[in-house]
Amino acid sequence: MKRWSLKVKVGVYAALLTMVAVGSGALVLMPVLYFHQIQQLDELLKTDADELFRDLQNFRGAPVDPRRPLAAKFIPLALQRHYLIIEGPEGQVLYRSPNLHDTTIEGKTGDTKTVVMFERNCRVGIWQEGPYLIRIGSRLGTIERFQEDLRLALLVSLPVVGLVVFIGGLWLGRRAVAPVAGLSAAAERISTANPHERLPMPGAKDEIARLTEVLNRSFDRLQSSYAAAARFSADASHQLKTPVTILRAGLDHLSHETGLTDAQAAEVSLLRQQTRRLTTLIEDLLLLAQADAGRLVIESEEIDLKAMIEAAADDLVVLVADRNLSVEMELPESLTARADRRRVAMVLQNLVENAAKYASEGGAIEVIGNTDGEWAIVRIRNTGEAISEEDQAHLFDRFHRGSKVGENVRGHGLGLNIARELIRAHGGDLVLNPSEPGWIEFEFRVPAGSEKST
Repeated sequence: MKRWSLKVKVGVYAALLTMVAVGSGALVLMPVLYFHQIQQLDELLKTDADELFRDLQNFRGAPVDPRRPLAAKFIPLALQRHYLIIEGPEGQVLYRSPNLHDTTIEGKTGDTKTVVMFERNCRVGIWQEGPYLIRIGSRLGTIERFQEDLRLALLVSLPVVGLVVFIGGLWLGRRAVAPVAGLSAAAERISTANPHERLPMPGAKDEIARLTEVLNRSFDRLQSSYAAAARFSADASHQLKTPVTILRAGLDHLSHETGLTDAQAAEVSLLRQQTRRLTTLIEDLLLLAQADAGRLVIESEEIDLKAMIEAAADDLVVLVADRNLSVEMELPESLTARADRRRVAMVLQNLVENAAKYASEGGAIEVIGNTDGEWAIVRIRNTGEAISEEDQAHLFDRFHRGSKVGENVRGHGLGLNIARELIRAHGGDLVLNPSEPGWIEFEFRVPAGSEKST
């Protein structure tokens, strides 16, 4: 049920609750009806007994001697279908209904109770008035059949009631969830590219309206915080560029000094290397800050994507020259795109460097290009150990490095995030493709140029 939608859950819960309520009501109703019917039967038996007493004592033609047996003509028709025993003053049996045979009706005078007679439940009563004692009984078949019919009707009606309530609950749930669905759709439109979008206020002043107000205020605060963080990141990155550039220039100049010892020269070389890494990190952060602030400039033009891929592949051959890796390309005769040359070159460089880093020793790297409708598509794949599902979920997160990335693999965990931001700025996307075992494949697409590949 966890995967069901809210409106379905409302329908199911309403149906279950209704069925439980109806079932609980039936558990109370059926005993109440049963005892009410038993009470009515007791009253009927007592009324019949009282009528018989009157007939025996006051009716014209009544027997004069209460000790003499009674003929069937003295028994009212209403009592002839019941079990009946009439006793005289000394307990002698004056009349026994034929359906009793030799069976008697036991009990205390003035009591009514349920007993089993001839393997069936019967209600019996014993009353005395004057010289006569009347024992009278009636089968409970009619009452029991009514209880069985009522029980069957409830069992049959419960699923029908549940279905009707489920459909009604589904309809009510859909109506109740409709404002929330609208809010979800509006919330989907709120992003770093459209931070000013807000949830529409519903017309009714209800809980949904209150929730919308709270969420909009939260989005306002988040937008302010995000803008402040983006400004800080951009300003900090920009301010760091100057002193780091000066530091690099000073270290470059120092490296050409002739009076340095070997240890000093090695130290200066290490510092130059670290400043280059720091410069790269600052440039990456500045680029991300521009993307977050919506100030990333894309200068689209018609570019020869095939030539750029071939140049990146040439660099790749140099990178893997000492690792026994083969580099293969599969490109059409012509592959053009409408994109920013400098930004696409950064993406290609990032992806081929990643392929070189993580390709398995003695494996292969493939670069494939083609067009699909209005898109120019580039796939870069390499042999290597599969990326775990946990790492795939965070593959494009900033500063994320895979759980199996060794300490000797350089990087800050920004490359894939930057590459995806640059491709998305073109209107395309960068994704990790499913591939056969032993291969890792990334694919990006940008708008195709006017000259289609052949």
